[in-house]
Amino acid sequence: MATAKVDGLASYEAEDAIASRSSRGTLARTAMYVALAAAWIATCGSLYMSEVLGWIPCLWCWYQRIAMYPLAVILAAGLVLRDRNLPKYALCLAIPGALASVYHILLQKVPAFARFESCVVGVPCSADYLNLFGFITIPMLALAAFAIVIVACVIALSVREPAGENYLAYGPLTVLSPAASVGLIVAAIVALFVLSGAMTRSRQPAPSIATSAPAAALPAGASREAAAALYEQACAGCHGPANAGMQLIRAEYLREHSDLEVMALIRAGRSATDPDNFSGKAMPANGGQIGISDEQLAALVHYLREVRGN
Repeated sequence: MATAKVDGLASYEAEDAIASRSSRGTLARTAMYVALAAAWIATCGSLYMSEVLGWIPCLWCWYQRIAMYPLAVILAAGLVLRDRNLPKYALCLAIPGALASVYHILLQKVPAFARFESCVVGVPCSADYLNLFGFITIPMLALAAFAIVIVACVIALSVREPAGENYLAYGPLTVLSPAASVGLIVAAIVALFVLSGAMTRSRQPAPSIATSAPAAALPAGASREAAAALYEQACAGCHGPANAGMQLIRAEYLREHSDLEVMALIRAGRSATDPDNFSGKAMPANGGQIGISDEQLAALVHYLREVRGN
């Protein structure tokens, strides 16, 4: 009788151990598929922003893309191939990508980091195309995606399975193979962004910018040098340097519109689909400089007229 009780207890303990390993394996497997979805959403989202919305990526945006794009492919291939070393491969890209996102956020949000600005050509790295609630920016979204991948990989690496067992042997739904699961997830995400892009492109152009914004007179003694520096920081990346004549700013627009109208345009920005936008690229509100004052903007408009012509 005692022997039977001991055998029964051992059997229950063995079943509990198997169930525990199974639950940990399910958690690790689910985490890696969540990481796959996060990487593909970030990849497609960045392409949507640049190719559909016309938001030109800056230098540090590209550094983050360099980490994210291969990560999306590696996660997909690793899950299809059921490679248990996949979390290690993914961390090699996710960690540097997260560090790049943190640095980009500091460039945008911490004035003291402005002197470390490395975007000398193209769109300034401090520009904000997106600034929801005052803190949700594009690099913040990228950091969230990298963080999801890192957490998922840490969870997966914490699983210790006996030799011969592989938590990636199944998809998130056991009725589907890993290849089918990856294909469905990737196809659904890509289809969602393609459909969204097609709908965005088919919409009517944005209405003309209102001209009811209050006018701001150029303050007495306003610094031309400060206006020139603001132009180089916020505008030259897309409109061309001042010493080259600002060739991508239309002189006829400045001639045909008042200071008030030009200031309203800069304040509001311009979508890539606006009928008056001949560049095909979006212009962020305030040139991506959130804290620009009316006095600075008025000085900038006067500087544009001086260099490009009245």
